Amino acid sequence: MPYPPRDYHICPSCGTEFGNDDAGVSHEQLRRQWVANGAHWFYGHPPQAWNPWLQLIKGGHPEEVPFRAMPADNPAGTATTIRLGNPLGFPFNVWVGV
Repeated sequence: MPYPPRDYHICPSCGTEFGNDDAGVSHEQLRRQWVANGAHWFYGHPPQAWNPWLQLIKGGHPEEVPFRAMPADNPAGTATTIRLGNPLGFPFNVWVGV
C-alpha cells in the first residue's frame, strides 16, 4: 500500500478499508479471512508477477502462507493443508508456486 493502514485507506490487494473494516476485527483476523478466501487481488489488476504468498512472506507473515504437503504414506494422494511456520526465525528459503 502506498499509504499507512489507517484513515479509511483501502488496501488494493485485500480490500480492507482501514478505520472501517478493522473497527471490531484485528488485522490478523482480516488477513486470515483474506487467505481463507483465496488471497485474491481486490482492486483492478494486480501488479505484474504479483504473488499473494510472497507478499505475506515479505510483509513478515510467513506463518499465514498455506501450502499443501503430500504425505509419502498416502496412497490416495490427497493433500493435507498445513501452515508454513519458522520457529527458528529468519532467514529461511521457501518456494511458493502459484
